[in-house]
Amino acid sequence: MPRPAKGARLWFDKKAGLWFIRDGSVKRGTGCSLEEREGAEGRLQQYIEEKYEPPSDSRSSALLVSDVLTYYAREIAGGQRSKTSSYSIERLLDWWGLKPLSDVKRSTCQAYVEHRASQPIRQATKSKKPKLVSRETARRELTVLRAAINAYHAETPLDALPVVTLPKQSPPRSRWLTREEVARLLRAARNLEERDSARALQRFILISIYTATRSGAVRRLGWVENTIGGHVDTEAGVIHRRGTDEAETRKRRPPIRIPDRLAGFLRRWKAEDMRKDKDRKAVPFVIHFRGKPVKAQRKSWEEARANAGLGKEVTPHILKHTAVTWMMQSGAEPWDVAEYAGTSLKMIEDVYGHHHPDFQGDIASRIGRR
Repeated sequence: MPRPAKGARLWFDKKAGLWFIRDGSVKRGTGCSLEEREGAEGRLQQYIEEKYEPPSDSRSSALLVSDVLTYYAREIAGGQRSKTSSYSIERLLDWWGLKPLSDVKRSTCQAYVEHRASQPIRQATKSKKPKLVSRETARRELTVLRAAINAYHAETPLDALPVVTLPKQSPPRSRWLTREEVARLLRAARNLEERDSARALQRFILISIYTATRSGAVRRLGWVENTIGGHVDTEAGVIHRRGTDEAETRKRRPPIRIPDRLAGFLRRWKAEDMRKDKDRKAVPFVIHFRGKPVKAQRKSWEEARANAGLGKEVTPHILKHTAVTWMMQSGAEPWDVAEYAGTSLKMIEDVYGHHHPDFQGDIASRIGRR
C-alpha cells in the first residue's frame, strides 16, 4: 500500500542553500535562503492557493478530513474576524488530517480528546510542569470540525453524514470577585513597578468591571472612531464596543451608556492621552503601553493577581463574570443585563439567574402555606 502524500511543504536543500517547495513529485524553488524562511512560507502559501481546488466528492470514505477542513478554512472561516477557527483547524489537521472522513465517529472523537488533553499548552511549554490542554479546549475544536463537515455537506451532500461526538461540557464558572477583592486587585495593579503597565492594567480592570465587556474588546478601544475596535465617545456618554468595519458575531458588542462612576475616569484619561505638545504625540488608544496598543497583559495581570492574594482561577475574564453577577444581585432586569453585557438572555438566566434577589422568591414564599 503506497504511503499517503504529506502535502505541500517547505524543504531546505543544504547543497543549494535554498528553500524548496516539495509536493509529491513536484519540486519548486522559492529563491529564499535559510535566513529567509518567512519569504519561503509566503511562496508556499501562494503555491497552495494556486493549486487549491474545492473538493466535490460526496463519498465520506473517499474524502480526507483535511479536504473538509481546508474547504471550511478557505470558504467559511477565512471571512471570520476571530482567529479561533483557524487555530482549531491547525490542531485538528495535526491529528485528523490524513484520516478518511468516514473515520469520524464516537471512538475517534474520544481518542482525539484524550490526545489533546495529554498535550502541553503552547504558551506554557517553558515552565517545569507545563499546563495541559483542557478537555473544554478539545471540545471547542471538535465543534469546528462539526461545523466544517456541516458546511461541506450543505454544498456537496454526503452519502453518509459523520456524527461528531463532543465530550461533556464543563459546568459554568461559579467564581466571581467580591468588591473587596476587586479593590485589592486595583491596589496591586496601581503598585506595579512598571508604571506604564500599572496604568494600562488599572484602566483595563475599571472598564471591564463597570461595562461587563470582554477583554479583547476592552483592549481594542480607542478615543476616536476606527475600523479595528470600538471607541469611547465621552461627549455623547456612549462606548461603542465594535469598530466601524467589524461585523457583529455571536459574541455581541452593542453600544452602551457610560456608567456614572466610570465617566470621570474616562474624561480624565482622554484629556491625558490626547494632549499634544512638542515632547509627545497624542495617544488614540485607551489601553496602551508606551504609546502603543496592548494585545495582552499576561505578565502584569499575573503579578497583580498574586500580589492581591488571589488564586490562579482569577483570570481576566472573571471581571466580566463579576460585573454580570453584581448586576443580577442588585436586582436588575435579566433582559437589561443581557443587552448591556452583550450576552444572550438564556445565558443570563441559566448561569446568573440564581444571583437575582427575586430568584424563586414567589414559589419559596408559598411553601408550607395552606
